[in-house]
Amino acid sequence: MYFFAVLATILVASSFAADAPAPQSAQSNACARRNSYLPVDGQCDAYVECTDYVPSQKLCPDGLHYDPTVAWPNYPCGYPSAVTCKSTYAIQPAQATKDCPHQFGYFPSPIAAPNDCGQYRMCISGKPYEMTCSTGLAFDFSNNRCNWPDLVASCNAEKYLGYQCPAASFDESGNPIKTNHKFESNCYAFYSCLSGKPRLLSCDSGFAFDPASGECIDADKVACNDNAQAVPQ
Repeated sequence: MYFFAVLATILVASSFAADAPAPQSAQSNACARRNSYLPVDGQCDAYVECTDYVPSQKLCPDGLHYDPTVAWPNYPCGYPSAVTCKSTYAIQPAQATKDCPHQFGYFPSPIAAPNDCGQYRMCISGKPYEMTCSTGLAFDFSNNRCNWPDLVASCNAEKYLGYQCPAASFDESGNPIKTNHKFESNCYAFYSCLSGKPRLLSCDSGFAFDPASGECIDADKVACNDNAQAVPQ
């Protein structure tokens, strides 16, 4: 889902890079290469595009930053989480809308249920789109990806998944021991605990979780409720 979201965003954003007269610093740069991009000192979202040695300053869409690692003619604007920019550098004023703090970006969803780490909002051209990670995963705003909730700093995995793991146990070498536990009312899903942190997993097709062994086994050997056929959403 993340890759589709990025693709859609980049395609739309590519039409929003604004042209502006090149500043004196850009003109004096004289474009050493015929076609290329150049950074604008002190700014995160501005850049200079050289076309046939002629410089013109451009501005990334609100919410995106110029990526100096991108080679011409590829689109040079990306999300701040993927583009390094000095904290002292300036950015353009936010062009907020009623539902989006920036024209482009990923943000916490204001309509998500409490402790729901899997729902988030994606903004494209100031329009909000409610998105949801796959079951059991949480959205990580530090890299704009869905990840295990115990690896997302902003997520309380226990509250999100509704499960508290037993105290962590370790083997003779001090390595944490993984344990699996039943997901109530659904025999095709289970909690996997490592170092006291839960993850919600599901058995492969044709298998069901066996609480006695703590493993997924042939579904015909596990007594399941007729209404429990899939991982809960």
